[in-house]
Parts: sequence; structure tokens; C-alpha cells
Amino acid sequence: MTEKKVFVRKATGLVREIGFLTAMLIVICNMVGLGWQKRLFQFSGPRIVPESQYVLGLPPMVMAFILVGIVVLFTVWALSILGASMPRSGGGYVYISRILHPSVGYVASWLEYFSIAVSYGLIGTAVFEAITIYAWMAGWGTSWATPEALLIGGMMIVALFAIITCFGVRMTGMLLHVIFWVPAVVTVVLYGFLLMATPAALNSGIESLTHGVTANAFTTQALAGFSGVPGMAVSPASYWDAVSYASLGAFWAYIGFGASTFVAGEIKEAAKNLPKQLFTANTIVVFLYITISFLVARAAMMVGQVGGYSFFSSYSWLSYGAGDAGRAWLSSIGVGRAWMPNIAGFVAQGIGQGWFLVLIPIFAALWVANDIPPFILTSSRVIFAMAFDRVLPEKLAEVNERWHTPIYAVLVTMIVAFIGNFAESDVLNGWLGSGHIIYKFLNPDGGVAATDIWDSLFFLLCAVAAMIFVFRRKDIYERSPFKAGGPMVVTLIGTIATVANIWFLWQVINGWKWWAPGEPWWTVNWDGLNWTAWVWTLLIIVVSLLVYYYYRTKGKRAGVDYSTIYAEIPPE
Repeated sequence: MTEKKVFVRKATGLVREIGFLTAMLIVICNMVGLGWQKRLFQFSGPRIVPESQYVLGLPPMVMAFILVGIVVLFTVWALSILGASMPRSGGGYVYISRILHPSVGYVASWLEYFSIAVSYGLIGTAVFEAITIYAWMAGWGTSWATPEALLIGGMMIVALFAIITCFGVRMTGMLLHVIFWVPAVVTVVLYGFLLMATPAALNSGIESLTHGVTANAFTTQALAGFSGVPGMAVSPASYWDAVSYASLGAFWAYIGFGASTFVAGEIKEAAKNLPKQLFTANTIVVFLYITISFLVARAAMMVGQVGGYSFFSSYSWLSYGAGDAGRAWLSSIGVGRAWMPNIAGFVAQGIGQGWFLVLIPIFAALWVANDIPPFILTSSRVIFAMAFDRVLPEKLAEVNERWHTPIYAVLVTMIVAFIGNFAESDVLNGWLGSGHIIYKFLNPDGGVAATDIWDSLFFLLCAVAAMIFVFRRKDIYERSPFKAGGPMVVTLIGTIATVANIWFLWQVINGWKWWAPGEPWWTVNWDGLNWTAWVWTLLIIVVSLLVYYYYRTKGKRAGVDYSTIYAEIPPE
């Protein structure tokens, strides 16, 4: 009788070389990048709340970081349970396919793979964009930052990091440590300047860097508004409505909370250490987001008080709530939009420590760059795990014997990442024009914006898997070293995580404004609909199903026993 074929090999070929600290950094760096540096202002400007109405004196974005951070920790708990029970590379792909259904895990993981891989390219380009964002404060020029330069520079960074990753997780981990600790030290200095903030220092620094424009002038202009744009106090938002809106920004900032689960097959003693690594790393990030956002808002609210509002509200509104008019006004006085390090820069300038301004672009660029090693590690391991299950070309599951890394999976991910480079650089606007169909799919705000919903769907399904884990796969749960308080506790944690992620998914969809204001949600607002994002999503789902069933059919003809594959955890 012919023996049925199950996995590609009896062992993955991967080696557990990732230590406790490096596993933590994979999570931290995956989360802390560019977006968190503007999130406080980005989600305050469009929903201005009178500052006297802040609950406990906390701006809505800070409150959102607290509440969403608590909810994220429940999802982290759920992932810890699954990760400790199935400590294999591929993360959510393994959990969903073994607990819910193979095809569901496959489609969800295709979406998550493209979300991470495309973002890998976006970040490669964003390394250079981070420098341009703070160039005005450091006194640097930006004439070099053409779309073509951003594209080529971003692709070079993507290729460089891919090559380094081909030399294994030990080399990648060493690089990650280097580009983490430098901006981490600068962050400590930034905390110091925020703690030293005084009204006198803020006022002096703002006037110095804006060539005479006072903090009060910001608030006065924001209250007055512009021709056709009412002032920021005309239609104030309620506090909790603003918190609800800001929660979407908080969720974006926390995405990456489960990064180390994707490389669990390469973490030392993952079954025992993964829960501790996930909780420690995520607790650090939650603390960072809450404290630094509070200190920035506290400092900015010290100055520019006019009519119950301050420099914090006005700078936020001019940057992100007033549209083109606000950005034009800021440009006219030589100031960039509101970002968190700007406030520390104003303080540093105000107390005569202008040397710090040169560090700000470096701080920003390195916080972005240290996203890249976790992104390429996590995304490449998703397709590696699929190939190991024989539902992608087996070549992607090959592991280099010397470096213990799936080189082909890394190189394919590098090519997919180039999509993100083209989109983020906005180069196709000049080459093809904004009306071209290709540009509509590949631009900074086009189809690639769908990565948000792909993340939401993926982690929602991971939460559902945790919710029914002890019922569907009691055999795996009972072998796990991390029982998390017993079956009822595991189910409760999974249920809380599921409800929370349903709400996050709804917030993402609602953020796309697919229906007109005041109209029922089932009516389509074609002017506000980001239809290219939906097309991207549908296309990936359809293609993934076709590929899945192709390999399932091909494998069955060759004697591959898929019923056994998806009933078992992949080997070590």
C-alpha cells in the first residue's frame, strides 16, 4: 500500500534562534513606526472638542490609546494561548486553518500576507519621507525628495533588507537591535524635553522656529477659519464621539501586536516564552503611546489659550481638520504639519538646545526603518507555512541549510513589496496622471488602503479561533503548557477579543465612508467610496481561492493527505 504524503518534510528546517529580547523587539518595532508620531494630532484635528470637556483632562486620542490598549491586550492574550499551543511559523495561518477551516485560514492569510508585504514596501519609501517631514525643523532642504528618488530609494531599502534577511534570523536580529536602540535613546531624550516643557519655553521655541508667529496666532487663526472653511469651534464634537473616532487611529497604531507569533517556529522555547514576550512587548508599547501622547498634549496645551482652546487644538485642526486651507497657512509660515516630535523640538529650541532638532529626522527615519525586519520576517513566514502545507509552490518552503531561512519566500516577498514602493512614492501620478486606472490602484490613498481591513479581518478570525479553540481542538489545548486559567477562561478571553475585533472591523469600514452622511448604511456613496480598496480585497480573495483549490486538487492527485495536514500541527 502506498504511503500517503503529508508535509513537505518531517521537519521545517527552521532553527529556534530568536531569543526573548529579540522576540520582544519584533513586536515593538512592528508597532512603533511612523504613524504613531502623528496619531495624536491626526485624530484630534477632525474632531475638535472644547478642552474644558476633556474627561480627566485627557484628550480623546489619549483616552482612545488607553481603552483600545486594554482591548488589544485581550487579543494578545488570545494569541498567546494559540501561539503557546501551536508554536509554529505562520502564526494566524496555522491557528485559523487548524481550528476554523483550511480555506478560511488560507484566504485570511493571503490578505494578511499582502497587507504586511505591501506595507514593507510602503515603509521602505517612508524612511525617506520621514526625513522630509522634519526637514523644516532641522533646517534641511527637500528638493531631492522627488517621487522618482523616493521610489528608487525605497526599492533599494527593500532589496537591502531582503538580502540581509536571507542570511538568517540571527543576522536580521542583530540589525534590528542596531536600528532599535539608537532611536530608543533619542526617545528617552525626547521624553526629557517634554517633561521640561514650560509656557515660556514653548512660546519662545514656536516664535523662533516660525520666524515670529506666536502660539496665540495659531489659535486665533483656527478659530477664525478660512474663506469657505468655518473655524474649529463652529461645530465642536462631543468627547466620547471623538474618542470613538480616535479609536480607529489607536487600533492602527497597535497593529503588529501579534508579530512574534508569525515566527514562533524560530523562537527559543516558544511554547513557554511566547506569552511573556507578547505581553511584555505590548505593555511597553501601550505605556509608550499613552505617556508620550499625554506629555505632548500637556505641553501643547500650555500655550496659545484663546476662548477655551489652545495651541494643541489649533495646531491639530490646522494640520488635519482644515484641509488644504490649513496646510497652506502652515506652509506660508514655514511650518510642517503637527507631529509629536515637533512639540519636543519647540521646547528644545526654547531652552537653547537647538542641537536636538537635527536628531529629530534621524529619530523618525530609524523608527520607521526598524519596522522593516519584523515585516519581512512575518510576511515571508506566512507563505512559507502555506508552502509547507503544499498549498503554494513547494519552492517557497525550501530552507537554506546554512542560514536556516526560506530564501525564496523572502525574495518573493521583496517583489510584492515593490508594489508598496510604487504606491507610497506617488510616482505614477507624474507618469500616468491621477485619472489613470493603474494610478487609482497604486497611490498613497488608493487600493493599498485596503491593508487596514485585511489586518482587521485576519485578527478577527484569530480571535474567533481562540473563542472556539477548546471545543474544536481540545487535543491540542490539553498538550499546551499555557492553559490560561482553564477552558472557560480561554473561551471568555476569545469572546471578548472577538467582540472587540468586530467593532474594530466596523470602525475601519465606517472610516472608508462608503455611504453618504445622513443616509442608511446600505446606500452607496460613490463619491466617498474607496472602490479600488474593495476591488483589491475581492481580487485577492478570488485569486487565493483559485490557487487554494488548484493546489488541493493537484495534491490529491499526487496522493497528498490534506485531511491529515490540517488535522495536525506542522512539525518542528
